[in-house]
Amino acid sequence: MKPSQVLMFATSLIVGSAAQSNLLDQLPQCAVNCFQQTITMSSCSPSDIACLCGDGAFLQAASGCQAVNCTVKETLTSTNATLAACGVPPNDVSTTVLAIPAAFGTLSILMVIFRIADRQWNSKMLLNWDDYFVIAAVILAAPLNWVCIPMAHYGMGKDFWNIPFPNIDKTLQLLWIAEIFYMAAEAFVQLSLLAFYLRVFCSRTFRFVVFTLMGISVGFGIANTFAMIFQCTPIPFFWQGWAGETTGTCININLFSWIRAAVEIGLDIAVLSLPIPMLLKLDMSWRKKIQVIMMFSVGFVITIISILRLRSLIQFAKTTNPTFDNSPAVYWSVLECDMFIICCCMPSTRNLLKRIFPTCFGSTAADSHDPYPNSHSTGSTAGPKKIQLQYREGRTSHVPPEAAAPGISSHSHSHGASTGTGTAKMADFDFDADAYSVGRSESGVELVESKRHPKAVV
Repeated sequence: MKPSQVLMFATSLIVGSAAQSNLLDQLPQCAVNCFQQTITMSSCSPSDIACLCGDGAFLQAASGCQAVNCTVKETLTSTNATLAACGVPPNDVSTTVLAIPAAFGTLSILMVIFRIADRQWNSKMLLNWDDYFVIAAVILAAPLNWVCIPMAHYGMGKDFWNIPFPNIDKTLQLLWIAEIFYMAAEAFVQLSLLAFYLRVFCSRTFRFVVFTLMGISVGFGIANTFAMIFQCTPIPFFWQGWAGETTGTCININLFSWIRAAVEIGLDIAVLSLPIPMLLKLDMSWRKKIQVIMMFSVGFVITIISILRLRSLIQFAKTTNPTFDNSPAVYWSVLECDMFIICCCMPSTRNLLKRIFPTCFGSTAADSHDPYPNSHSTGSTAGPKKIQLQYREGRTSHVPPEAAAPGISSHSHSHGASTGTGTAKMADFDFDADAYSVGRSESGVELVESKRHPKAVV
């Protein structure tokens, strides 16, 4: 039953009781006039509230009358009064709108702090590009999470007609701000994960795919951000146009949201699934292999969340109650962004926890040294047994440092100085492997044999 339809039956309450007279005082004149014009279409007594609530023909006629004769604000005022008189409880999920950003926004910040702490555990280690990207992402996600607090206070998650008119403007303006930061944060968190892949894997084909996805992410992020900023002309029409008192135009935001969500889901799946074939080929026990793949597969929760957001878009297209029906899109979007940041920081957080709680994560004191040799280092200490990255051309060869760096920077690495071969450890995974190295060959990436293990080609 549409709210605009429901409001018309309430004028019948003016007949036969003081409560009906009080309701009449709360209704705009247009609602009273529409009642007088349409009540004859109902077989219900004007004082029979239950009957009028279920009379579809009367409600439809009253709704059509009001659409022509009442303003948006008059309709909202009448709807609020009549639904209260009918005993319909108000909808309110503002607590959820507030709780999800508060919880997962805080967790995402903590995970980034853990990531930086893991990098700085050894004072020689500096930050890499993937670290800078995830820091930028969490900085952009902070306003996204924060605006949900005043947004929930002003009315997001509540019925549109239960919100004071000035608060509607504030709620929609905060929603506009949240959309902008959401688009920008999503782009940076994807770049962080892709830059992390560049530090870890040396396959020429793999790196080409990564750079391609990085270009798509940058272009998609910029396009989405500007589309959100200028979705309405003039821009304030986004939060002022609901009342019908200003003039302006907006893009078909429902169609845009569907297209954007479909591309976003496809891009997320591509980014998250990219390293899985490489991980499956790593020469380690299946137990550890499953642990690592499960850690990366947590990111697919993001895809599930994105699909849940699509459900909210169905309501978005036909809603007459935008602040309530669109609230799932708000908290699912925030959760998606925060979970992506958390996923990017999981490997580093695991390394940090291994150092703090070695018995719980199967680590030893020897495993906790020099964890990030692929980070820029000021020393030349060769670390203990770890998975290493090494450029190879058919057989082991000496490679200049600038060609050996598997990351997106060209700085030399400590192992390159000590062994004569450009190397960098895959310590972000910290698999407890014994001196394996992942090298580039014409056929792809290979795990190079150590003194204790045979060679396995990936």
